[in-house]
Amino acid sequence: MRDKPRKGERYRHFKNNEYEIVALAKHTETLEELVIYFPVARPGDIFARPLTMFMSEVDHEKYPEVTQLYRFEKIRDAEGGSVEPSSDDGLDGVPPLLLEFLDAETYEAKLEVFDKMRNSITDDIIDAIAVSLDTEVEKAPIEERYRQVREILLMQEKYETTRLRG
Repeated sequence: MRDKPRKGERYRHFKNNEYEIVALAKHTETLEELVIYFPVARPGDIFARPLTMFMSEVDHEKYPEVTQLYRFEKIRDAEGGSVEPSSDDGLDGVPPLLLEFLDAETYEAKLEVFDKMRNSITDDIIDAIAVSLDTEVEKAPIEERYRQVREILLMQEKYETTRLRG
């Protein structure tokens, strides 16, 4: 059983957006518990979702490429500290797809694994990938950083293929 979200905690949605909890509330008619939260990138927007839906697992039949177990996973506690990696992570808390990326022997294979990560990519994963590619990816929204790394991989794949032909 997972703990209920608390004010100030941050969660990552399986589609990779980050949200901060404002409060738990009760629906006035049904008394159903609701989570009130906002997207960190757009703090003016406020959302409410039933607690049961907020805490539910990702529908992996509908989203087979998603590696995140839950719809929302806590990434920062109410005091601002990072949350330990879940036991579903790979070796020493490293996500399994990151390990697969690092083990890939060609840029084509790396690109294929990278594309699988699209909906669960984090800034930490992008930073690790950038280090493995001996490059830097500037701080920007996650979608832009993903695009930058993908362009680097496409370029390296192109030159790897060219280099191996001759």
